Amino acid sequence: MCPQKPIHIFTTTVLQLLSTYPKLPKRQNTSLLHIGYVVLFFLLSSCSYYYAESSHQTTQVRVTDIPADSSTSAIIAPYKSALDGEMNAIVAELAVDMKKGKPESTLGNFICDVIVKQGEKVTGKKIDFGVYNYGGIRQDNLSAGPITKGKIFELLPFENFGAIVTLDGPSTLLLIQKIINEEGWPISSGLRIVVKNNLPETILINNEPFDQTKTYVVVMNDYMAGGGDNSAFLVGQKVEILGATIRDMMLQYLADETGAGRKIYSKMDGRITYAE
Repeated sequence: MCPQKPIHIFTTTVLQLLSTYPKLPKRQNTSLLHIGYVVLFFLLSSCSYYYAESSHQTTQVRVTDIPADSSTSAIIAPYKSALDGEMNAIVAELAVDMKKGKPESTLGNFICDVIVKQGEKVTGKKIDFGVYNYGGIRQDNLSAGPITKGKIFELLPFENFGAIVTLDGPSTLLLIQKIINEEGWPISSGLRIVVKNNLPETILINNEPFDQTKTYVVVMNDYMAGGGDNSAFLVGQKVEILGATIRDMMLQYLADETGAGRKIYSKMDGRITYAE
């Protein structure tokens, strides 16, 4: 903090001294003044200033109608053209409309079934079921017909990798309860949940009753496996991160199906239901 009062006293004193000795030779008078300025400079240079915001005002300014810079446009044009060509490439044909919703949806079912198939293909392991956080799906619907690579990027824009998580019985039950609490996260066909009073009344995993003494292998994204979306109970579990993003797994599945001459299907089949 700057010592304002002492500096004021010092300055006043110097001026008084100068007026007290008017008969001093001009040279000495000037020297005294210079000495005073030097001392004052060092006092000021030792000061530090602190600012505290008392209020602020925010103004939103919309910038429109800015002409494109021709030189910049010329530089990016070849890259934009190549990227547009890649993103507009058709990667598959959907046989049906797919929509996002809770507690179950054709779009959510489709994504979870794909990550199970691709996870098993990559690891060679049997996966009991797949689950995906609802917020990780960023399109509300996909229309039947040709679908582009760009649309898959819009559907799954995050750089989340596939993750295989091995859960004991109690941890699996926590995951199922989390699915219920979210009013239905997307799950694969290997899991069936009947809900009553916001609790799982019936759980079937691969058509067998849930067994709390068993371990289950679950595929999801690494964001969830790391505790994201309020899934802290998954932290510390045995996790195998796959060498591909969820989006890449999806694109590979679509390429395989298209290469085999098959269209892409999905349906609702009662994965999460509510008891009367």
